[in-house]
Amino acid sequence: MNWFIVVYFLINGSWIEADKLGKEGWSPIIQQNYKVCIQKIRESNERFQKIADYRETELDIKFKCECRKNLDQANEINCKKRNWFQKTWDKISINTDFLSIK
Repeated sequence: MNWFIVVYFLINGSWIEADKLGKEGWSPIIQQNYKVCIQKIRESNERFQKIADYRETELDIKFKCECRKNLDQANEINCKKRNWFQKTWDKISINTDFLSIK
């Protein structure tokens, strides 16, 4: 299990994983740990939100960190799913930029 950046596209009102759509170059990308993953998705989500705001369009892409099985190294475990408290803390700290990730 490893942390991956996973890309979703908004299609007909539903968020669908880009990899399932067969979009080339949008497969999940493995990350070394949760902090690195969350920092990268925060930057990406902010960048795409600014683009959508500038173009005055609806945001149709988002990035998420997900703990998934790594098919290349199936026995390696460097993550576990976040519990409800961790998910809540992530939302608070990310949205308020309270979490300082170095």
